[in-house]
Amino acid sequence: MAKTNLTKLCESALWRENDKQGIFGCFEVAIGYEGKEIVDFITYKTTGELRCYEIKVTKADFKSRAKLSFYGDYNYYVMPVHLYEELKLEYQIKAEKNHFFKDEPKKAFEIQIKNMGVGILLVTPQGSIRKGIGPKRKSVNLSMRSKLIESMVRSLNREVGKFYKISPYWGDDVLLQEQLELIND
Repeated sequence: MAKTNLTKLCESALWRENDKQGIFGCFEVAIGYEGKEIVDFITYKTTGELRCYEIKVTKADFKSRAKLSFYGDYNYYVMPVHLYEELKLEYQIKAEKNHFFKDEPKKAFEIQIKNMGVGILLVTPQGSIRKGIGPKRKSVNLSMRSKLIESMVRSLNREVGKFYKISPYWGDDVLLQEQLELIND
């Protein structure tokens, strides 16, 4: 399925936010060799810290039953500001209707997200990132840490392969083959 412009805006904002020395990132990281789960974006810092990001651009996307791959030391939802505001209002109405959060129905969404330990990064219409809710640090065991790093390496290799198909590093394949034949003669 093709990505929407809103998804591309979120990806672009995430990339720019993490394009710093000592931070390495990759989109669409298939976890493990089976690859049944895909994290939208993962970053690895030279300090050993892993962050996982799930991009959500619609309410249906946010409420999807698809597995959330929050395996990092810090985990985030990344969403447009307008979706965040819609979700806050929806959760407030539901809380008021069901008499939940009697003291703070306006904070029902934020409380639920904080209880999950997940952070929210908001993408503005201009494509910049603003912090919505900070995540809680998770304890990631060595086995999962290793699996995430290995998964990133495989996914990064896939991305490099795409680049080489678009712009062959070694030049034109026909020209290269002719040069090899001259060397072998």
